[in-house]
Amino acid sequence: MKKELFIGTVTFVLIFALIYASVANAQNATTKASNAMGNASAKANQTAGNASAKANQTAGNASAKANQTASELGKNASQVGGQILNKTEDVGKKIAGGLGSLLGNASEKLKQGSK
Repeated sequence: MKKELFIGTVTFVLIFALIYASVANAQNATTKASNAMGNASAKANQTAGNASAKANQTAGNASAKANQTASELGKNASQVGGQILNKTEDVGKKIAGGLGSLLGNASEKLKQGSK
């Protein structure tokens, strides 16, 4: 009877140890899997954050370039407009000078014709 009790006790202890080891191992595996998912999620969030920051920086650079280009176009348009006005003024002076000369000649001819 002692031998049977001993074998039963040893069997019970082995079964208990195997079950406990399996449960502990399963909990450890779950914890590791959870940590791995947390790490992967953190890495994905960091990557997305970096991509977002780069996109914002790129958009900011593009906006700054567009503003600079628009500013340069505005300056160029002002310069061209000023040059056009200067040319118009020069042409106007030539026309006025030509008209003055023409009227002066016509006036001389009229004076000569009336004598």
